[in-house]
Amino acid sequence: MEQDKRAYSSPHREAQARETRMRLSAEARRLFAEKGWTKTTLKEVAAAAGVAEPTVYAVFGNKAGLATALVDVVDDEADVPKLVRELQAEGATPREQIEAMARHRQRMFDGPGDIVRLLFEGSVTNDVLAEAYRNGEQRGDDGRRRIFSSWPEGTLRDGIDAEAACDVASLAFGYEVWSHLAARGWPSDRIRAWVGSMLCRDILADQELRGE
Repeated sequence: MEQDKRAYSSPHREAQARETRMRLSAEARRLFAEKGWTKTTLKEVAAAAGVAEPTVYAVFGNKAGLATALVDVVDDEADVPKLVRELQAEGATPREQIEAMARHRQRMFDGPGDIVRLLFEGSVTNDVLAEAYRNGEQRGDDGRRRIFSSWPEGTLRDGIDAEAACDVASLAFGYEVWSHLAARGWPSDRIRAWVGSMLCRDILADQELRGE
């Protein structure tokens, strides 16, 4: 009888734990966006989620753990599977693949851009967030490197190899560039179009591929 009771209550406790984790993550994301990384306290997050402060520590360990738990949201909201489908579409040209990368970056900054900003700002003072930010950037580099390396010989400009193309792309897709242009009043559609065109001009050899 006691064993049946434990088996019955376990799924309920697990559901409660998931709901608490989701509520804490949502409130943390909101507060981080409103107040920034340094000014947000775990006490405030706990109060907003309607739980005791020790619950936050029990679930995430510390503020950095809570912030890094939001990383998965970036890939979900930026729709990584859509990017993969576009990059691997039959007959996709290098220019079309670059444009797909630019659209993905736009989705990232339009959607979970607040989380990207959190990781970027927090990485200055917190080693855990710095590592999370570097890992995210490294995943982007690795994916782009695979694409650039798969192109036929002669696709890239003379003097530009896959590694150099990755260097240029990392700048074009970087948080600093997008946030700087957004602060100057550029809508994300304009940033995305400029980034795509700039990459095509700077790394592709063929004028037709560059769209000239």
